[in-house]
Amino acid sequence: MTPPRLLLRPLRAAAAALLASTALAAAPAHATAAPTEMRTVLRCRIATATERPVTFSPELTRQPRTIRVTGTFRVTHCTSPDGSEPRLRGGMAMIQGNALASCGGASGITGSGRIVWYDTAGRRAGVSTLQPLRDTVKGHNPADAFLGGKVTRGPLTGAYVSGSATPTSDVSQCAGAGLRTVRGTGRVRFLR
Repeated sequence: MTPPRLLLRPLRAAAAALLASTALAAAPAHATAAPTEMRTVLRCRIATATERPVTFSPELTRQPRTIRVTGTFRVTHCTSPDGSEPRLRGGMAMIQGNALASCGGASGITGSGRIVWYDTAGRRAGVSTLQPLRDTVKGHNPADAFLGGKVTRGPLTGAYVSGSATPTSDVSQCAGAGLRTVRGTGRVRFLR
């Protein structure tokens, strides 16, 4: 049975929120927002790795419960609009975390993330560690609320992270059979 259209919108929003939350988990209570006057030092596309979609264990359902979330994202097509980060061209982001989650959304998200960077020649260019921040993005899109943080080590140390992700896989089965995996694409910016 296919859910009605009115049910699909919150399902997609919840999947987007959880997809994005895996890229950067929510922050501790003392986190602060990124300053408003910042410049983009690097912008990239992100997509779940083909062989490793974001996974939920146990699967997402209508009932909120503690879910383990893991995933790997390809970071590609990176450009540095201000010219300050010309050597970072792409990488792989690995995430893991937990959340109280359902098809309708997620809260209490905890976890960690890191990006292994590669330069223009395909050589390893370092590893960034990400400290998530809960309040770096304002708005009504729950996915955007979770994709924000700060680089604490490695390339781009001190830069804030801001982005959004959209599911590319079918999320309509969440309310019925549950949702074990989701794939998605999006964009991310690093700001100073």
